[in-house]
Amino acid sequence: MAQSSTSFLSDPITVPRKERIEHYRAQATRYKQLAEWECRLSIREGLLDLARQCDEMAEALTEGASAAH
Repeated sequence: MAQSSTSFLSDPITVPRKERIEHYRAQATRYKQLAEWECRLSIREGLLDLARQCDEMAEALTEGASAAH
């Protein structure tokens, strides 16, 4: 993703679908990386849950794009 997450958050309504998908996938990857380093099980599980949610959002946006065509 070329833009920073700050610019993404400044106007999420006008961000193209492709960029939102990339953002959610990047977030999922980041949460997974953080979970690998986390020693506390509850926090690790929380990070992995956030990663799953981001993956689901990216997938939903991808499927929505397919259905629109």
